[in-house]
Amino acid sequence: MKIITDCDGVLLDWAYAFDVWMSELGYERLENTTHFYDQSDRYGITQEESIKCIQKFNESGCVGFIPAYKDSVEYVTKLANLGYRFDVISCLAQDKYSQHLRKKNLVHLFGNVFDYIDCGIPLTGGKYDYLKERYNGKKYFWIEDSISHAISGTKVGLKSVLMNHPYNKKWDGLRVNNWKEIFELITNDSTY
Repeated sequence: MKIITDCDGVLLDWAYAFDVWMSELGYERLENTTHFYDQSDRYGITQEESIKCIQKFNESGCVGFIPAYKDSVEYVTKLANLGYRFDVISCLAQDKYSQHLRKKNLVHLFGNVFDYIDCGIPLTGGKYDYLKERYNGKKYFWIEDSISHAISGTKVGLKSVLMNHPYNKKWDGLRVNNWKEIFELITNDSTY
């Protein structure tokens, strides 16, 4: 029994950690911008500067200490206790040290619940080709916060579920507010 999940905005609270880090660098997030996914819109900076900041953050030691997102630890643990295993597919960094820190952080927070963790997918390429190669037709649950990545999962046969955020309101598919709802969805699905 396998669950595929994104990391940031799903398992870990990347946005919170990034906001703290940006604040320490002197950046101020603009008011009423939580509905923007793009950090350039949230901070009133150029796309180029936004990408540089994200890359710098994602390649910093901070990625080893990002806190869990909402109730993720409790319900991932409950699902693991029922026999579910997790694969994490995330766009973080090409830097091997950042990837190592991300993996250590996940295992520290969630324990030995992961069969596979890949956080080296480039930030700008999307996940479709990767999901197709690894999970085509598998019908696993795919937990995401990005609409485009959720659509990619659906296209390859995954059961895409979007973690509700102000920036992804345009998703017409299945959405949840927290891991408790994911737990209920998965454990009540007779086809899984």
